[in-house]
Amino acid sequence: SEHKLPIGSTVLGVVLSSDKMNISVMTGNCMAHPVLISPANIDVHIRSKISLHGYMLLALLPIPKFIHKNTRVYSLLQDRLFHQVLDSILRPLKTTASMGVMMTDPIGNLQYCYMPLVAWIADTSEQCLLTGTGLRASPVMMAKLKNFGDPFRHAPCTSS
Repeated sequence: SEHKLPIGSTVLGVVLSSDKMNISVMTGNCMAHPVLISPANIDVHIRSKISLHGYMLLALLPIPKFIHKNTRVYSLLQDRLFHQVLDSILRPLKTTASMGVMMTDPIGNLQYCYMPLVAWIADTSEQCLLTGTGLRASPVMMAKLKNFGDPFRHAPCTSS
C-alpha cells in the first residue's frame, strides 16, 4: 500500500492486455498471443482507440504445435508453456512492482516508481488460459457451468 512506500516514491500501475489472434493468413494461419502494456494513468478513451497508441507491444507469444496425439496432453503442454513464457517476460515487471525503479517524469525529474499490475484486459477464453480454468468454470468465481444463471453471487476464486 502507498503509506508503506519510501518518501518521495510513487505508484504507477500497469495494464496488460492479450487476445489470441491470427497473425498471418498467407503463411499457414499462424496464431499468436500478443501481450500489450499500458500505464494505468492513461484515460480509458485513449487506451481503447488503437490509433492513439495507448498500448505498446510487450511480447508476441506464438502458439506452439505439438506432435502428441492426446488433446488433453496437448492442451496441458500448451498452457504450461504459455505460463512459463509469461513468467519469464513479466519478471522485470514483478521486480519493479516489489522493489521499484528510478524513472524520469515528463519534465525530467527523477522519481522512484513502483509499477504493480493493476488490470489484465482479456476475453473469456483468454481469462481462462491466464487463470488456469476451463471454459466450463468461471475464472473469477467458484461457479461451474451449471451455476452460471444462479440468482446469487458465488464465492470468489482465491489462492487458498
